[in-house]
Amino acid sequence: MTELSLMTKGLLVTAMGLAGVFLVLTLFFVTIKLMQKIGVKEKKEQ
Repeated sequence: MTELSLMTKGLLVTAMGLAGVFLVLTLFFVTIKLMQKIGVKEKKEQ
């Protein structure tokens, strides 16, 4: 890691940051979809 150029290090940090952001967005999406399905099941039971 130390022998990489500053530009390469910057690109790596940027790519990892973007991957982290999209991972969190995907987790939010999955959580919301799961909660919607649970809500529909509870309404049908009533």
